Amino acid sequence: MRTALDSSVILSIYKSEPRGRLWMEKLIALRQRSRLVVCEIVVAETRPALSSDDLHRQQMEALGVEFLPLSFEAACRAGEIHKFYRESGGSRSRLLADFLIGAHAEKQADQLATDDQGFMRKYFSTLSLVDFR
Repeated sequence: MRTALDSSVILSIYKSEPRGRLWMEKLIALRQRSRLVVCEIVVAETRPALSSDDLHRQQMEALGVEFLPLSFEAACRAGEIHKFYRESGGSRSRLLADFLIGAHAEKQADQLATDDQGFMRKYFSTLSLVDFR
């Protein structure tokens, strides 16, 4: 089993937010039965929270997170859903990155750990979502 992680989960841990402790507990439990993966979007979005690339890599490894690049199929799926979103009147507040993370999880993992449950449920309705509860 693979669990993709959204940037919101990792950032809450990196920033020692109250939810970060809860997410950390959840990730420890998930690692017992699932591989934790991130795509390049999540790596890029979470990197500024730390002082160096090396520290970022070390923290990802300490969390037990593996890098799983976005596939061609997932990228196409993200583009398809983003187009639908924009044609349906979606604002620019949602960037393509959000759709890429969701499509990565949908096509290359079994579930997604995210704080952005409402958005992901709306646009990736078949994707199993994980929260820290």
